[in-house]
Amino acid sequence: MRPYVIGLDLAAEQSGLALPDGTTEVIVAPKVKGKRTLADDLARMDHIHAHVHDVLFRLKPNMLVLEDYASSLRSAAAHRLAEISGNIRLACWRTGATLALVNVKHLKIYATGSGNATKSQMATAALKRAGIEFATEDECDAAWLRWLGLDLLGVPQFPLPASHRRNLKDVKIADRVAA
Repeated sequence: MRPYVIGLDLAAEQSGLALPDGTTEVIVAPKVKGKRTLADDLARMDHIHAHVHDVLFRLKPNMLVLEDYASSLRSAAAHRLAEISGNIRLACWRTGATLALVNVKHLKIYATGSGNATKSQMATAALKRAGIEFATEDECDAAWLRWLGLDLLGVPQFPLPASHRRNLKDVKIADRVAA
């Protein structure tokens, strides 16, 4: 039986989601008119959390693969993203889904062989390896996260050079622990 893996590329405005069947979608945050308030940030967090929690509850994946915190970022946007990520981590814990956390540089190496790859290079690599073009960069990144998760579980979607796979051992995995 093929493992059910979800890839999630979180962003405050629009997040990419790669589902177990290989389809992708975006989760678009509620639009804000005027200056963003704390209530707007909470509504955004709630919207993303509710969507992902629903997907986790319905599909019961073996694993959700998520980019780990970028500790080098120091901004209000980085803090909002960390809050959203914390909510997703909690949703995984509540639904019993295994969580895999991937360093963004390691994801880029997995996809392209370079830790400094651009979004365009990630998209080119997806087209070359999987024959897929994505509507958004967020969906492309989510697909790469899903593919990495499948590889971690021993079911790679396509062959990659060892140089691309060298950081798989560095992925942090929180085993399934239901609330």
